[in-house]
Amino acid sequence: MSDGQVPEQPPQPAALPQADGPLVDVTLPDGQHLLAVVKSRRREPDNSWWYDLQIHLPSQGSERGRLRVLPAAVDFRAPAALCEPIDGQPYDQVPTERPGITPAWKVEERMYSGPQHGPARIVHRGNCNAARDLARPASTAQARATLDRDDAAPCPTCRPDRPLRAVA
Repeated sequence: MSDGQVPEQPPQPAALPQADGPLVDVTLPDGQHLLAVVKSRRREPDNSWWYDLQIHLPSQGSERGRLRVLPAAVDFRAPAALCEPIDGQPYDQVPTERPGITPAWKVEERMYSGPQHGPARIVHRGNCNAARDLARPASTAQARATLDRDDAAPCPTCRPDRPLRAVA
C-alpha cells in the first residue's frame, strides 16, 4: 500500500427493513434467500418446529383511476431448519403453539369474498370459537398492538378488549 491510500473497508451489511415482528433469513427450495417476518411458531405432533411467516410482494391497486403499486401480504409456512435467526431480532415475543395448549390470544386475518367490508383483523381470546378465517396465536403485546390499529376490532363475542385494555 502506498502513502495516501486508505485500506479497503469490508462491505457494510444492508440495514434490515422495518417489520411488525422479528425477521428470519429463509432458504427457498432453489437455494435463494429472503427475509420474512415470523408471525408464530408451532411444534407439530411429530416434534418438528414450523414457522408461520409473512412477506410483502408488490401488487396492483388503483386510486382515483390511477394505477399504484401496493404491498400484498403473502403468508406461508416453513420448517425451522430452513429459517436462520438474525442477530438482534426479538424472537422471545413470537407466539408459540403446542398441540393441546391454548394460546392466550388469537388474531384473525379476515378473508373476504364479495362486497362485504369490515375490520381486516379481529382479536380473540385464545379459547374463542367465533374465529372464522385464518387465526394465529398472539402474545399479549401483539394483541394490544393489533387492537390499536385502525383496521382491527375486538371480537364482539369474547370481548378481549376488556382485559387487554385494563390498566395493569
